[in-house]
Parts: sequence; structure tokens; C-alpha cells
Amino acid sequence: MWPTVFKVLGGSLLTLAIVWGLVLAWWQSNDYAPSTIDLLLYLGAVPLALIGGYWLLRGFIEHIKAPPPVAKQSIQSEVDDDPLSGARARTAAAERGFSLCLIDAWLNVPAGASADDVIAALEDGKPPEPSSQLTDEAGFPVFVAEVKGLDADGMAERLLGEAGPIRQFPDQPGMVRALALLDDVLEKACGQVNGLLEQSPERLSLQVLCLVPADWHPSLLPALRVWLTNYWPDLDTARLEITLLPVAGEVDAMRQVDETILRANREPSANELFLIVGTVSAVNERTVDSWAAGQRLFTAKRQNGRIPGEGAVALLLACPALVQGLALAEATVISRVSHGRRDKLVDAGGRIGGRLIEQLIEGLLDVTALDSTKIKAAVCDADHRSGQITEMLEGLGQLFEHLDPIKDCLAIGRVNGSLSPIASLVALACARARVLADDAPILCLSNQHDFDRAVLLAMPFVAHVPIEPCTI
Repeated sequence: MWPTVFKVLGGSLLTLAIVWGLVLAWWQSNDYAPSTIDLLLYLGAVPLALIGGYWLLRGFIEHIKAPPPVAKQSIQSEVDDDPLSGARARTAAAERGFSLCLIDAWLNVPAGASADDVIAALEDGKPPEPSSQLTDEAGFPVFVAEVKGLDADGMAERLLGEAGPIRQFPDQPGMVRALALLDDVLEKACGQVNGLLEQSPERLSLQVLCLVPADWHPSLLPALRVWLTNYWPDLDTARLEITLLPVAGEVDAMRQVDETILRANREPSANELFLIVGTVSAVNERTVDSWAAGQRLFTAKRQNGRIPGEGAVALLLACPALVQGLALAEATVISRVSHGRRDKLVDAGGRIGGRLIEQLIEGLLDVTALDSTKIKAAVCDADHRSGQITEMLEGLGQLFEHLDPIKDCLAIGRVNGSLSPIASLVALACARARVLADDAPILCLSNQHDFDRAVLLAMPFVAHVPIEPCTI
């Protein structure tokens, strides 16, 4: 303490002596007779101002150099204040390990009528072709991925024969083609579903979730729901639940798969079947004009544009107990969905990074306790754009160096065009086909959206054999 006092007093006296010496010498050299005010100002105020300014400047510098104060944690943290927070954390950790069985999948997409057809088209490298009817603003044919031989006119006549608001659907060409695609898929799915309903001695119930594009007018959805009930005329309302949900992107569709997994595990029942269906068609003049106006259409000048596609998909899911009880041979297991959002577009310029996909995969492997070397392929919904393929390969990184980038990293959009928002479900159906073919886990990714990304695992189903007690 005393050394500091001596330093302060010594510095102050030295400042006074220097200022007084300079002022008095100046006055003497000029023969100046100072007044009382001059004495107070130059011999009192000026030295005090210099001394005060020095200490203010020093205090400011010390304040800048000092580290920011660390707030002390309260004795009772937020977690301690909530007695249920620990239980919620344990529940969330347990729910990350939930899974569900994917019994079967049906497709109707430009590459074919099954997942095997899509994989074969990828191996053959069959890209979309120019349309014979649709043209861009320059008058050139637009590249489209359309389902050949689709009876859209027959579906339009069928809708006109219906009663109620569903008669308005023929005024929307995209909806007519989408419903024609969905009708084909549902006819196939109903055969399998009805067979399971008859095979089971118990009264199975069916939960149908129909995903439709977000731009469909909400007023038409109730009529579409009534139309869907015609596929199961023998099921009463107690055993059939149909939900229609507009989705805006591929990851939104994956989130609904995740919600189905959560629902099936939170309220486990061996008497429920879950059918997730979706349909879309961008092969029409209105959509082509809209994409062209928004600089999103693939042309000779815009190689990063999208190619209009169309398709429908249906996924049938159930809990492992039901799969084992019905002795279903071609069931696979799907994990929970890990999803995130990029901070910038893949096509924004600069180096394309796949760190987000890598993080999602690492988290998924950690939850499932699966070695990455056991995964034999990766299926994504990316299309022809090179940035998406690069992002996927960057995301796979060193963990999947054993995968062949051509044979084992499949991008279903390259042969089907843009199938937003159901492209991720088509990729999941193809991942199931690879699981059955390779008898190994397959990674399913969604990165066709501009920002959203999602990852899940499809794995072989292993039935649990009950252990019988030993008798001596």
C-alpha cells in the first residue's frame, strides 16, 4: 500500500514542479506580471488537470485489458429447479434409439415401377430426356423426367364422375397426373395391406399418412381424404385413420417418417400398420413456366437448374412384434432421422463442404452403435447437380472410404429429376432394396433441398428367437 502512495505523491509533486518551472520561466522570459486568476489557472488547474487526466487514462486502459467478469453460477441450476428435467433427458436419450420395420415399398417414378428398376436405371445411366410437348422461354424442349404411359386422361374422367369438390381436380393438370400416379401405387399397396389384414387373426388397424405438395389448395384436401377411403371400403372408421399433410420439402417428408417411428414406439401396439404415401408431378406447363421465371429450370444456360419430375411412393411400416408374428420375410429396420440445416446454398460459390452431413452421420452411428465399415452403400435423393454429389461425398468422408463412389453412392434424382417433396421417400425405398440385396446396413440421405439435410439408417431385420427353458 505505502509504495503505491509514495508513487502517487511523487508523481504528483514531480508534475507540479515541472509545470510550475515551465510556467514561471515563461513569465520571467516575457517580463509578465501574472494576476490572481493566472496563478490559480496555470499553477493550480493545469497541473491538477494533467494529473487527473493521467489517472483517468490509466484506469481506462486497465479496464480494457482486464478479462470480462465471469458470472457466478447460482447454487441451484435450471436443471435442479425442474425435478422432471432429468427424466426428460433420459427419455429423450432412449427415444433416439427407437426404430421401426419397413415391410414393403411401392414406386411409380420415371425410372421404373420399383426400387430395383431405379437402381438398374442408375447403373445404366439413363438421364431424363427432352419433352415432346413442353418448351422453355426460348422455345427449346424442356428436359423432363416423366412416367411413360400414364393414363392422366382416364384419371381426369374418373374424377369428373365423382361427387363433391374433388371434381375440381381436373382443372389442375399437375394434380391429375399426381393422382394417377398415386392410384397406381395405392392399388399395389392395397393388395399387400389387405392380405395382411386377412392373414392376421386379430383386428389390425391401418394408419394412412398421405403427404401432398404444400402448394395444393387446402380446400381440396378434405375431398381427397374422402376419395382415399374408397381404397379400403371394408375397413370401418375404428380401424382406418387417414391423415393428409402438406409438406414443403424432402426433409419435411423424412420428419413425418420420424414422427411415425416415435408414435409407434411411444404407444407400442402389435395391431397397427402404418402406410405413408406421397405423390407429386411437376411435368406440366404451369410448373415449367414458374420454374423458368424463378431461374430454377434446367436449361443449356442454367446447368444448375432443376429437371421437372413426377412420381408416387408408398411405404408400409409396422413394429417388430407384428413383423415377427406374421413371419414377413422382406422386412427391414429403419432408425430415427437425424436432420439439420445448412447455412448457405451448395451453389453459393466457394468450396463445397459436407460437414453438416458428416456430423449427422456421426451422431447416427453413435446412437445405433454401428461400425461405419459395415455400411455397404449410401442412397441419396440428389439429382444431376454436381454440387449435391460433391457435398454427399464430402460428408461421407474418411469413415466411408470403402464405398465405391459410382457403384455404392447412388443419387436417385439423376434418373427421376426433381421429385420434391417426396424424393427422400423414394430414396428410402431404394435403400430398402439395397438392404435386401446386400444383407447389410445402408445409409439413406436427403440433400436435394436447398438447405435442409437428413440422414437415417436402413438395416436388415433379425427376428428374436424366444428362449425356451431347459428341462432336465
